[in-house]
Amino acid sequence: MKPVFSHDVINSFFLWFDNFAMKKGDAYSTYTTKFYPMTDDRLGGGKVAYSSPYKQWAYDNSITGLTIPSGLTINGVFTPTGTSGMKFDFDNGRVIFNSGVSSNLNISGTYSVKEFNTYITDQPEDNLIIENKFELNSRFTVTESGIAPYNPVTPAVFASIESTHNTPFAFGGEDETNCNIKVVAFCESLYQLDGLLSVFSDSFNEYLSLVPMTKHPLGEFGAIKTGLYSTGYDYNAVSTQYNSNRLFISHVETSKIRDNVLRELNPTLHIGFLDFDIKAFRYPRL
Repeated sequence: MKPVFSHDVINSFFLWFDNFAMKKGDAYSTYTTKFYPMTDDRLGGGKVAYSSPYKQWAYDNSITGLTIPSGLTINGVFTPTGTSGMKFDFDNGRVIFNSGVSSNLNISGTYSVKEFNTYITDQPEDNLIIENKFELNSRFTVTESGIAPYNPVTPAVFASIESTHNTPFAFGGEDETNCNIKVVAFCESLYQLDGLLSVFSDSFNEYLSLVPMTKHPLGEFGAIKTGLYSTGYDYNAVSTQYNSNRLFISHVETSKIRDNVLRELNPTLHIGFLDFDIKAFRYPRL
Protein backbone atom coordinates (compact mmCIF):
# COMPACT_ATOMS: atom_id res chain seq x y z
CA MET A 1 0.00 0.00 0.00
CA LYS A 2 1.28 3.44 -0.85
CA PRO A 3 1.75 6.00 1.95
CA VAL A 4 -1.52 7.85 2.64
CA PHE A 5 -2.51 10.87 4.73
CA SER A 6 -2.40 9.12 8.13
CA HIS A 7 1.11 7.83 7.43
CA ASP A 8 2.26 11.35 6.57
CA VAL A 9 0.62 12.77 9.71
CA ILE A 10 2.35 10.41 12.14
CA ASN A 11 5.67 10.82 10.32
CA SER A 12 5.34 14.61 10.47
CA PHE A 13 4.41 14.48 14.15
CA PHE A 14 7.34 12.17 14.92
CA LEU A 15 9.88 14.50 13.28
CA TRP A 16 8.33 17.62 14.79
CA PHE A 17 8.16 16.10 18.30
CA ASP A 18 11.87 15.27 18.32
CA ASN A 19 12.80 18.72 17.06
CA PHE A 20 10.49 20.58 19.45
CA ALA A 21 11.73 18.66 22.52
CA MET A 22 15.37 19.38 21.72
CA LYS A 23 14.81 22.98 20.62
CA LYS A 24 12.49 24.10 23.43
CA GLY A 25 13.66 21.85 26.24
CA ASP A 26 17.33 21.10 25.43
CA ALA A 27 16.21 17.48 25.68
CA TYR A 28 19.48 15.86 24.70
CA SER A 29 22.81 14.94 26.27
CA THR A 30 26.26 14.49 24.76
CA TYR A 31 28.56 11.63 25.71
CA THR A 32 32.00 10.33 24.86
CA THR A 33 32.05 6.56 25.33
CA LYS A 34 33.60 3.35 24.20
CA PHE A 35 31.88 1.08 21.69
CA TYR A 36 31.44 -2.64 22.26
CA PRO A 37 31.23 -5.49 19.73
CA MET A 38 27.67 -6.80 19.44
CA THR A 39 26.62 -9.84 17.40
CA ASP A 40 23.52 -9.26 15.28
CA ASP A 41 22.32 -12.01 12.95
CA ARG A 42 19.73 -9.68 11.41
CA LEU A 43 22.38 -7.59 9.69
CA GLY A 44 23.44 -10.31 7.27
CA GLY A 45 26.30 -10.12 4.82
CA GLY A 46 28.85 -10.65 7.57
CA LYS A 47 28.56 -7.03 8.72
CA VAL A 48 30.23 -6.12 12.00
CA ALA A 49 28.50 -3.96 14.62
CA TYR A 50 29.80 -2.08 17.66
CA SER A 51 27.21 -0.66 20.06
CA SER A 52 27.40 2.39 22.30
CA PRO A 53 25.77 2.38 25.77
CA TYR A 54 22.88 4.52 24.45
CA LYS A 55 20.11 4.71 21.90
CA GLN A 56 18.61 6.73 20.20
CA TRP A 57 21.21 9.19 18.87
CA ALA A 58 20.16 12.67 17.73
CA TYR A 59 20.80 13.57 14.08
CA ASP A 60 19.05 16.92 13.48
CA ASN A 61 21.49 19.54 12.18
CA SER A 62 19.05 22.35 13.00
CA ILE A 63 19.60 21.94 16.77
CA THR A 64 22.45 24.13 18.01
CA GLY A 65 24.79 22.24 20.30
CA LEU A 66 24.19 18.70 19.05
CA THR A 67 27.21 16.53 18.31
CA ILE A 68 26.47 14.45 15.23
CA PRO A 69 29.49 12.23 14.64
CA SER A 70 31.36 12.26 11.34
CA GLY A 71 33.59 9.40 12.41
CA LEU A 72 35.06 7.56 15.39
CA THR A 73 38.43 7.06 17.02
CA ILE A 74 39.62 3.54 16.18
CA ASN A 75 42.78 2.24 17.82
CA GLY A 76 43.79 5.82 18.62
CA VAL A 77 43.23 7.23 15.11
CA PHE A 78 40.20 9.29 14.04
CA THR A 79 38.47 7.41 11.21
CA PRO A 80 35.74 9.10 9.11
CA THR A 81 32.46 7.51 8.09
CA GLY A 82 32.64 5.48 4.91
CA THR A 83 35.90 3.81 5.91
CA SER A 84 35.37 0.03 5.66
CA GLY A 85 31.71 0.84 5.01
CA MET A 86 31.35 2.60 8.38
CA LYS A 87 27.81 3.93 8.91
CA PHE A 88 25.88 4.99 11.98
CA ASP A 89 22.67 3.32 13.10
CA PHE A 90 21.16 6.32 14.91
CA ASP A 91 18.09 4.42 16.11
CA ASN A 92 20.08 1.67 17.80
CA GLY A 93 23.07 3.76 18.86
CA ARG A 94 25.77 1.84 17.06
CA VAL A 95 28.25 1.77 14.19
CA ILE A 96 28.17 -0.85 11.43
CA PHE A 97 31.10 -1.95 9.26
CA ASN A 98 31.47 -4.16 6.22
CA SER A 99 32.42 -7.79 6.64
CA GLY A 100 36.04 -8.57 7.38
CA VAL A 101 36.42 -5.85 10.03
CA SER A 102 37.87 -7.13 13.30
CA SER A 103 35.61 -7.51 16.31
CA ASN A 104 38.51 -6.62 18.61
CA LEU A 105 38.91 -2.93 17.77
CA ASN A 106 39.31 -0.23 20.40
CA ILE A 107 36.59 2.24 19.38
CA SER A 108 35.39 5.43 21.07
CA GLY A 109 33.44 8.47 19.97
CA THR A 110 31.34 11.49 20.89
CA TYR A 111 27.65 11.78 20.03
CA SER A 112 24.41 13.32 21.31
CA VAL A 113 21.49 11.25 22.57
CA LYS A 114 17.84 12.22 22.71
CA GLU A 115 16.59 12.49 26.28
CA PHE A 116 13.48 10.57 25.30
CA ASN A 117 13.48 7.80 22.73
CA THR A 118 10.56 8.18 20.34
CA TYR A 119 8.53 5.30 18.96
CA ILE A 120 5.43 4.95 16.81
CA THR A 121 3.18 2.24 18.19
CA ASP A 122 -0.14 0.50 17.56
CA GLN A 123 -0.53 -0.64 21.18
CA PRO A 124 -3.14 0.91 23.49
CA GLU A 125 -1.84 2.74 26.52
CA ASP A 126 -2.92 0.08 29.02
CA ASN A 127 -0.89 -2.56 27.16
CA LEU A 128 2.16 -0.33 27.17
CA ILE A 129 1.86 0.22 30.91
CA ILE A 130 0.74 -3.21 32.10
CA GLU A 131 2.17 -5.78 29.70
CA ASN A 132 5.48 -4.33 28.59
CA LYS A 133 8.55 -4.38 30.80
CA PHE A 134 10.96 -2.03 29.16
CA GLU A 135 14.69 -1.98 29.75
CA LEU A 136 15.87 1.29 31.30
CA ASN A 137 18.58 3.00 29.24
CA SER A 138 19.32 5.68 31.83
CA ARG A 139 20.42 9.12 30.65
CA PHE A 140 22.02 9.79 34.05
CA THR A 141 24.59 6.98 34.15
CA VAL A 142 27.17 5.52 31.77
CA THR A 143 27.31 1.74 31.61
CA GLU A 144 30.38 -0.20 30.49
CA SER A 145 28.56 -2.24 27.87
CA GLY A 146 26.76 -1.80 24.57
CA ILE A 147 23.00 -1.53 24.30
CA ALA A 148 21.27 -4.35 22.40
CA PRO A 149 19.46 -3.27 19.21
CA TYR A 150 15.79 -3.22 18.23
CA ASN A 151 13.82 -3.52 21.49
CA PRO A 152 12.34 -0.25 22.83
CA VAL A 153 14.03 1.18 25.91
CA THR A 154 13.09 3.94 28.34
CA PRO A 155 13.00 6.88 28.93
CA ALA A 156 10.71 6.96 25.92
CA VAL A 157 7.51 8.21 24.40
CA PHE A 158 5.14 6.09 22.34
CA ALA A 159 2.88 7.88 19.85
CA SER A 160 -0.13 6.63 17.94
CA ILE A 161 -3.06 8.07 16.02
CA GLU A 162 -6.12 7.40 18.15
CA SER A 163 -8.80 8.71 15.82
CA THR A 164 -9.36 10.70 12.65
CA HIS A 165 -12.51 12.27 11.27
CA ASN A 166 -13.50 14.72 8.55
CA THR A 167 -16.09 17.48 8.67
CA PRO A 168 -17.16 19.76 5.79
CA PHE A 169 -15.30 23.06 5.80
CA ALA A 170 -15.85 24.91 2.51
CA PHE A 171 -17.59 24.63 -0.83
CA GLY A 172 -15.70 22.63 -3.44
CA GLY A 173 -15.06 19.58 -1.28
CA GLU A 174 -12.64 21.01 1.29
CA ASP A 175 -12.81 19.23 4.66
CA GLU A 176 -11.41 19.89 8.10
CA THR A 177 -9.59 16.71 9.13
CA ASN A 178 -9.15 16.25 12.87
CA CYS A 179 -6.57 13.79 14.16
CA ASN A 180 -6.08 12.85 17.79
CA ILE A 181 -2.57 11.66 18.62
CA LYS A 182 -1.97 9.99 21.96
CA VAL A 183 1.50 9.95 23.49
CA VAL A 184 2.44 7.79 26.49
CA ALA A 185 5.63 8.92 28.23
CA PHE A 186 7.85 6.77 30.44
CA CYS A 187 10.40 8.89 32.32
CA GLU A 188 13.04 7.97 34.88
CA SER A 189 12.38 10.91 37.21
CA LEU A 190 9.51 13.20 38.12
CA TYR A 191 11.66 16.17 37.08
CA GLN A 192 12.07 14.68 33.62
CA LEU A 193 8.34 13.95 33.27
CA ASP A 194 7.27 17.41 34.46
CA GLY A 195 9.68 18.97 32.00
CA LEU A 196 8.34 16.95 29.09
CA LEU A 197 4.71 17.72 29.91
CA SER A 198 5.46 21.42 30.37
CA VAL A 199 7.35 21.78 27.10
CA PHE A 200 4.55 20.23 25.08
CA SER A 201 1.75 22.01 26.94
CA ASP A 202 3.23 25.11 25.33
CA SER A 203 2.97 23.61 21.83
CA PHE A 204 -0.68 24.71 21.64
CA ASN A 205 -1.25 26.73 18.44
CA GLU A 206 1.98 25.46 16.86
CA TYR A 207 2.07 24.59 13.17
CA LEU A 208 3.98 21.69 11.69
CA SER A 209 4.60 20.90 8.06
CA LEU A 210 3.12 17.77 6.52
CA VAL A 211 6.32 15.91 5.65
CA PRO A 212 5.72 12.84 3.45
CA MET A 213 6.53 9.43 4.87
CA THR A 214 8.95 8.93 1.98
CA LYS A 215 11.06 11.82 3.34
CA HIS A 216 11.73 10.18 6.70
CA PRO A 217 15.45 10.74 7.26
CA LEU A 218 16.45 7.24 8.39
CA GLY A 219 16.64 4.31 6.03
CA GLU A 220 18.37 0.95 5.96
CA PHE A 221 20.34 0.12 9.12
CA GLY A 222 19.01 3.29 10.80
CA ALA A 223 21.41 5.46 8.80
CA ILE A 224 20.67 8.87 7.24
CA LYS A 225 19.32 8.56 3.70
CA THR A 226 22.24 10.22 1.95
CA GLY A 227 20.37 10.17 -1.35
CA LEU A 228 17.79 12.53 0.18
CA TYR A 229 20.02 14.35 2.67
CA SER A 230 23.49 14.51 1.17
CA THR A 231 24.67 17.13 3.69
CA GLY A 232 22.78 15.69 6.66
CA TYR A 233 19.24 16.02 7.96
CA ASP A 234 17.97 19.47 9.00
CA TYR A 235 14.37 19.61 10.27
CA ASN A 236 14.04 23.35 9.66
CA ALA A 237 15.02 22.94 6.01
CA VAL A 238 12.65 20.01 5.50
CA SER A 239 9.82 21.82 7.30
CA THR A 240 10.31 24.89 5.08
CA GLN A 241 10.27 22.71 1.97
CA TYR A 242 6.80 21.37 2.87
CA ASN A 243 5.25 24.35 4.66
CA SER A 244 2.66 24.89 1.92
CA ASN A 245 0.77 21.98 3.49
CA ARG A 246 0.60 22.47 7.24
CA LEU A 247 -0.96 20.87 10.30
CA PHE A 248 -2.27 22.91 13.23
CA ILE A 249 -2.17 21.84 16.90
CA SER A 250 -5.57 23.01 18.11
CA HIS A 251 -5.47 21.45 21.59
CA VAL A 252 -2.95 19.83 23.93
CA GLU A 253 -3.79 18.12 27.19
CA THR A 254 -1.29 16.53 29.56
CA SER A 255 -1.72 14.36 32.64
CA LYS A 256 0.13 11.95 34.94
CA ILE A 257 -0.80 8.48 36.00
CA ARG A 258 -2.44 8.51 39.44
CA ASP A 259 -3.62 4.92 39.83
CA ASN A 260 -1.48 3.31 42.55
CA VAL A 261 -2.10 -0.19 41.18
CA LEU A 262 -0.87 0.75 37.72
CA ARG A 263 2.01 2.73 39.21
CA GLU A 264 3.20 -0.35 41.05
CA LEU A 265 3.48 -2.23 37.74
CA ASN A 266 6.25 0.16 36.69
CA PRO A 267 7.70 1.32 40.03
CA THR A 268 10.95 2.65 38.54
CA LEU A 269 9.25 4.87 35.94
CA HIS A 270 7.11 8.00 36.02
CA ILE A 271 4.30 7.82 33.49
CA GLY A 272 2.42 10.63 31.79
CA PHE A 273 0.09 11.22 28.87
CA LEU A 274 -0.11 13.84 26.15
CA ASP A 275 -3.14 14.22 23.90
CA PHE A 276 -2.74 16.32 20.76
CA ASP A 277 -5.64 17.44 18.57
CA ILE A 278 -4.25 18.22 15.13
CA LYS A 279 -6.19 19.78 12.28
CA ALA A 280 -5.60 19.87 8.54
CA PHE A 281 -7.62 21.46 5.77
CA ARG A 282 -7.63 19.29 2.68
CA TYR A 283 -9.53 17.92 -0.29
CA PRO A 284 -9.72 14.19 0.51
CA ARG A 285 -11.91 13.27 -2.45
CA LEU A 286 -9.75 14.83 -5.15
